Amino acid sequence: MVYSLLCLEHCDKAETQDPKPSFLETPVQIPPQSLDAVRPSMDKALSANNFSAMWQLKSRYGITLSAAQLKELLWQSLPPSFHWYVAPSAHNKIRMALDLMTHDDASKWVVCDFLKEVLKRGQSETVVKLLVDSQMLSENALKETFNYFISKGRFDDAKDIKEQYDVSINSVKLKEELVKAYESGYESGKGTWDLKRILSLYDKDNMPCIVTLRDILKTVAMQPQDYSPELLGQNRSNFFDNYMGFINTLLSHGVREQIAVDVAMTKAVSTLSHKGLKWAYELKTNYQAKIDPAKLRVAMDKVVDLNKLFLLELITPLFANGKDAEAAIIGSLERLASKPDQYFGGYRDAKQTLKKQLEKFDCWSLKAVNTLIKRAVENNDFYWADELNRKYNAYLDPETLKNHILKEVDYVKRKRHTQSDYLADLIAPLQLIERDNPGLPSVIQAAVDQICGMENFPLQQCIVDKLIKFSDSLPG
Repeated sequence: MVYSLLCLEHCDKAETQDPKPSFLETPVQIPPQSLDAVRPSMDKALSANNFSAMWQLKSRYGITLSAAQLKELLWQSLPPSFHWYVAPSAHNKIRMALDLMTHDDASKWVVCDFLKEVLKRGQSETVVKLLVDSQMLSENALKETFNYFISKGRFDDAKDIKEQYDVSINSVKLKEELVKAYESGYESGKGTWDLKRILSLYDKDNMPCIVTLRDILKTVAMQPQDYSPELLGQNRSNFFDNYMGFINTLLSHGVREQIAVDVAMTKAVSTLSHKGLKWAYELKTNYQAKIDPAKLRVAMDKVVDLNKLFLLELITPLFANGKDAEAAIIGSLERLASKPDQYFGGYRDAKQTLKKQLEKFDCWSLKAVNTLIKRAVENNDFYWADELNRKYNAYLDPETLKNHILKEVDYVKRKRHTQSDYLADLIAPLQLIERDNPGLPSVIQAAVDQICGMENFPLQQCIVDKLIKFSDSLPG
């Protein structure tokens, strides 16, 4: 009787259409009868796919689908070609079946079995989400669903299960997903984003997971640079970005492995890039990363050879102590001072660059400044040579002095100058040499002998006299 009254008007409606509130709220006039007499009506409504009638029976009498009825309805809802896309009709049938079921153990196992079937067929994640939201899944079913969402990359759905049901990823699955995230991130650049979501799925007190994270951090940090000679290759520039992002994410989640951060710092320095060196400093500052000073000195030499001098001040703070840093700076300055003018673009550029390096680091060696004063004299830049002598105690070596004298003599001879004023550039370097240098007298005498052996020219004797006078004024 109930079935007839309910179906008369609604049987011709779409089988998956939700009942309207007005229908549910309108009382149906039927004679009083026991619930046992009404229950067969649920079977009839089920066989006719009349969800409106089923909803009315539940609303009016509290009659719900038995486990057997629920199973029949759920399995009927599976379309023959059920895949990631589920037709709205099938999706609605499953949703309403779950709303109409009885919350008993038998129905719970029906839902769990149905979930297994859905997962086996690789079904739509939206259907799986419906089954999770039913709160009828067993612990094993929840774990299976949790892993299913992870395998599909639905990390947010997996996180919802973890937060609601306290299910967490195990160490084996964690390792698998981390490796996958790193490899996919190298190709797509999305590895860091996936990694952050994966790291939200493990139990922070799970020691096997903690050990796995440390191993992953170490493995990634120490992996060979197979992609290019340097981490920043021309065609693999995103490799370092992913490498850096992956390690930073693990470190920011509390994963610690000192060997890993030390290796990462070494690789960061090897990039010889602004980005890499900034990261190396962050690793040193935030995670006490250390690097072999010899490797930093090699990096500084390479920076000089590649004319990337702006990177020198990013490398020097990476030394563990000031003594090593100062030694490296002096070494780089000595290397820089020995570079030819063409390296800088000409002597004027060389002078500006070298002066800037001296002032920036405020440390030097006699070898470096003596090389610089030699360059200045060779370019007749006596103003800078005098400055180097006064500020840094730089001195000209005797051999360079001799070569300069002979060069100026040749110039004066060719020009046939007769005024002694033209000898200023010849005489100026005599003030830039250590007067007590034991090799100086013999060098002056050799220069005098060579000048005397030349063909006569106007200022020949004047030059010889000045040199002999200088030699006589030397100590001893």
